[in-house]
Amino acid sequence: MSDSSRRKPLAPKVWHRLAITGFVVGSFTLGSVAALAATASDASYIDGAAIVTKPENLTVKPHAYVGPFARLIAHQRIVIGDTANVQDNVTVDATDAPVEIGDMAILAHGAKVKNGTKFGTEGSCPPPAAGAHATDAHSDSHATGCPSFLGFNAEVEGAIIEKDAMVMHLARVGPGIRVPSGRKVPSGFNITSQDQVPVRTLPLVGADRDFMAGVIHVNRAFSETYSRMHAEDASNSKGINFDGGNSDFNPFRELPTLAGVRTRDASFRNRIIGDVRMADSKDVLEKVMGNRDSIRADEGEPFEVGSIAKMGDEVTFHALEFTHVRTGNGVVYGHHVVIHGGPTPFNDVTEIGDGTVLGDGAVFFRSRIGPHSYVGPRALLQQSDLPAGTVIPDLWIVVENKLVNRVEW
Repeated sequence: MSDSSRRKPLAPKVWHRLAITGFVVGSFTLGSVAALAATASDASYIDGAAIVTKPENLTVKPHAYVGPFARLIAHQRIVIGDTANVQDNVTVDATDAPVEIGDMAILAHGAKVKNGTKFGTEGSCPPPAAGAHATDAHSDSHATGCPSFLGFNAEVEGAIIEKDAMVMHLARVGPGIRVPSGRKVPSGFNITSQDQVPVRTLPLVGADRDFMAGVIHVNRAFSETYSRMHAEDASNSKGINFDGGNSDFNPFRELPTLAGVRTRDASFRNRIIGDVRMADSKDVLEKVMGNRDSIRADEGEPFEVGSIAKMGDEVTFHALEFTHVRTGNGVVYGHHVVIHGGPTPFNDVTEIGDGTVLGDGAVFFRSRIGPHSYVGPRALLQQSDLPAGTVIPDLWIVVENKLVNRVEW
């Protein structure tokens, strides 16, 4: 779908304030956390629904983005680096030991980073690709370094994940382990000793680094555009509300539509952001949704969400640039489920059929499944296209319609 056909500009009264520039905002967290003042281009942003414990122990550097319902438990020191991003329902837990999140680190939706972890602070970066230029797509000329990545519902505790390393979806790395630069822990693996690292990890390839570069590009834009929107009106950072707009991948601020009604309600307990088109009314959503749910159509859009049978706590919807999510009627979403769109052969739509059940902790990524299907707890469905009535057992990792392994922890 072309960029020109995928959306219509909103009426000027909705987005006219996009032209405002040059005001001062903070490199701040919302609530009681304070940090250094900065221009909009240097701002960091923490969503109004993020949960911060002991904010005096939290440092957030410029250009960082922290998403809805991220939990930053800073009993010990937490540092979030320049251009890092901490996505929806991520937990950074420094209850017993400090946690360092390095520059350009990516903590994907639902992930957990625990006591004593150093993520993306050590190691080395790959040499520039042949023919690369600073003006290439997704380049960020201010940044020095390279990304590291933690996947959906993955976990790292007391480990060192170096720069230019990845821990994929539903994988785990235990205490005392070091994953070196240039290596990737496959989805579902549980790395418990250092001697497993050479034999159970894979080398990064160009597509991995391109993916991470795209994530960094988008989330740096979020740190600027959401900071700007918050500075205009702090209530924009809560509840049912606008996306940040004003970016190359999402130029216009948009509001969700609930049962056909364009809706903004900063008091709503969950976050519904941007061009989300929900079949249910706000009154129905109050009854069927859990707590700390985030449906965020600010990168890929639109999302078309059919009637919800039940939604547990800490459910996250998101999508990569220029892609879409469509879910049927009567779908059951378990606790801590992640639904994430991305490029697909079927019009770049990630689609869930009517009456499907997603078990607790399941990850549904860049896939399509027919009606009345079942994806078991802590299973991953990625880049797959499956018919009606499909059953994915608990803990299965299914990629391109094939079982590749099981979640080991």
